[in-house]
Amino acid sequence: MAGIGFELKKLFAKKGGINKLRATFYSGIVIAGPMLMGAILLFGQKYLSIRFGASSHEQDLIIVITTYSLLFPLLLTSLLSYTISRYIADKVYIKEYTSILSSMYGVILTLLCIGSVGWAIFLVLSELPLIYGILSFILFCSALVVWVQITYITAIKYYKDILIGFFVGIFSGLLVGVCLFVFAHVEIVAALLAAACFAYGIMLTIYTLVLHKHFPLGKKHSFEFFKWVKKYPSLSLVGFFTTLGLFIHLMLMWKSPWGTQVTGLFYHAPMHDIPAFFAFLSILVTTVNFVTSVEVNFYPKYRLYFGLINNGGSLVDIKKAYDEMVIVLKQELFYLALRQMFTTIIVIIIGSGIISNLGFGFTNEMIGLFRVLCLGYAFYAIGNSIMLVLLYFVDFKGAVFCGFSLLLVNTIVTRYTITLTSNFYGFGLLAAGLMMCLVAWSRLSYYTKHLDYYIFCRQPIFTREK
Repeated sequence: MAGIGFELKKLFAKKGGINKLRATFYSGIVIAGPMLMGAILLFGQKYLSIRFGASSHEQDLIIVITTYSLLFPLLLTSLLSYTISRYIADKVYIKEYTSILSSMYGVILTLLCIGSVGWAIFLVLSELPLIYGILSFILFCSALVVWVQITYITAIKYYKDILIGFFVGIFSGLLVGVCLFVFAHVEIVAALLAAACFAYGIMLTIYTLVLHKHFPLGKKHSFEFFKWVKKYPSLSLVGFFTTLGLFIHLMLMWKSPWGTQVTGLFYHAPMHDIPAFFAFLSILVTTVNFVTSVEVNFYPKYRLYFGLINNGGSLVDIKKAYDEMVIVLKQELFYLALRQMFTTIIVIIIGSGIISNLGFGFTNEMIGLFRVLCLGYAFYAIGNSIMLVLLYFVDFKGAVFCGFSLLLVNTIVTRYTITLTSNFYGFGLLAAGLMMCLVAWSRLSYYTKHLDYYIFCRQPIFTREK
């Protein structure tokens, strides 16, 4: 997200309310885009399936196949997302732009070789009809490429192109689904799965054009990123633990008393999944605020401090820059947490009444679950933001602890609450989010307090090239 943060700094520097609103709008779309486009696609599929008279089983089949085909490539991509972000940042810093685009194709090829085989085996074991399996496989591969591209898109500033890619892809895809069903008389499940494939295919094409427009294509270094994987192995763990920790309670609930088998290995738990989705929307304020406020205001102080260290600043100036950096950081994180908790309270009070009237069949149990999950996601959002700051200070070990605490607590507590009554559902995420928040804050406080030691005393005296 640092690449976006630097460019937003220029946007927010422009005076006037319209420019501030424009910068916030663009940043929100770019940052929350992956989640929003998936949500719009799922809602569009659900609406069209109901409108065209699909049975309940057909509706469930469309949703679970699409969800699985988008979620599992996201988990696979998380193994390299943080490492690739570091790779891109290093290459941009030394102005070696020709390596960036070729590395993207190396990452895509690597993940496709792993993911396509695994997903094909999963589909065979699920015994899906052949046409559904083929469409799911295409969607899986397309989504995987898009997730990788989004990691690279964070380094560029073509906000309008990104915005166009989101909406042109989704709405043209849904339109194709309608045409396939109405005019080509393709049965509804295949038509809407093909619509999802077309939507992500359009996004893939647009993002490819945008990236080629910004970065030159080199002929080498396609697999150079493996050096970064070896050099920073902790980053792969951070990405995977955090992403899996965020979704593990959903997967466990699919096999709970609320879960049902749709077909083969495809399960879902609508009474849990729908409240979880709406609760997840409540953390958009923190996701956007971290990039538009924390990074934009914190980074200049961070750059000044390390600039003085690297360029021979006096001890007095370094100490003054350190104090200013820590003050701004704590202040921004405090305001971020305050905004998120305020938003969560408003959503719990007002949102509960709104979503119960949206026609999704919310029961009292689902409303209660929604409130618990809102708190859980709020703590997660705050903890995740603090963890990202740890990555700024190259505290990879601390970031791994944060991600692992989220995954471990969410897994253990959710598995336990499944054995209890439904009144305890959702407390796994709440406990995990709170734990991640506490671990991240305590680690950041300790690390910044001993920052001089980590900078001056933990560095190698001699560089060893491998």
